[in-house]
Amino acid sequence: MQPASPIGQRPTHMLLSKQGVTIAALAQTLLERVPGERIEPIQDQAIRLNASVGTIQAALDSIQELGAATIEARGRLGSFVVQLNYPQLWKLGQQRAVIGALPLPYARRIEGLATGLREQIGEQLDLNLRFLRGAARRMQALSSHECDWALVSRFAAQTAAAHGFQIELVALLGPETYMASQVLITRGSDPQTPGDDGLRDGMRVGVDSQSGDHLFLVRSVTRGRRVTFVEIEYSQGLHLLHSGAIDATIWSAEAIPPTLGSLHMVPIGEQREPAIAALGEAALIVASADRATANLLGAIHHREALVQLQHEVVSGQRRPGY
Repeated sequence: MQPASPIGQRPTHMLLSKQGVTIAALAQTLLERVPGERIEPIQDQAIRLNASVGTIQAALDSIQELGAATIEARGRLGSFVVQLNYPQLWKLGQQRAVIGALPLPYARRIEGLATGLREQIGEQLDLNLRFLRGAARRMQALSSHECDWALVSRFAAQTAAAHGFQIELVALLGPETYMASQVLITRGSDPQTPGDDGLRDGMRVGVDSQSGDHLFLVRSVTRGRRVTFVEIEYSQGLHLLHSGAIDATIWSAEAIPPTLGSLHMVPIGEQREPAIAALGEAALIVASADRATANLLGAIHHREALVQLQHEVVSGQRRPGY
């Protein structure tokens, strides 16, 4: 199923000839196929696209001549896909940039993935990256066809259906590719005894409810405590702690400055919150049944190289570029 308007709109330079329209339609169909699959008989395609058999055959020949596909006729068995060049098919069928939705680039880990995805996808296709706060907002963008794919945590992908989103997982990128170890940061006295996390009844705890991951972690860590939740934007957490607007929040360990001053932190590990591993792993997702984008991403992205590029950005070996 191809994304509809607005991202399905075609540029004015698209070939408007019958042949051009037919090539685009067949390329879109082939985007949803994988090598080894049987394709519709030419007569059926002609009926579906309201074109002559000759126009369909000429369009298929053009697609193959352009190197976008290899199709093999096997007599009575029909015709089968042998090879598909998904980026080339996207250019012929979609005739627009690929649009991806990522979290706000508040951390080097996200900047690293944005840089890597820009390099891997942008090398072959025009790429438009949109940075949207909150996994729910990015999944909504998928549902409303504002983007083709999105980056969320594995936790968000696994719980998407429970929140009414129909998505398909394309790839998991590995441990701590979405965020590093998380810590609880508090103002006040330094925890002195084992198991003391520094939380006290009556504290004001900052939570970014636009981020389902942050909301889950904060609620989990404060379970059983009589605290007041204060709505914040995640990136402002440390500033609000220092200013006294809140007394505690959850923060990424790698984003903590060398000197915390009057603030104190307690690590949050898997023993305390079993879902922490799923919250830390990045996932590439598409809208349910969007086989075209799923096939494209599967062909273009290379996990090991992508994670290496992320590591280079996080470690400072490479400047972010997205």
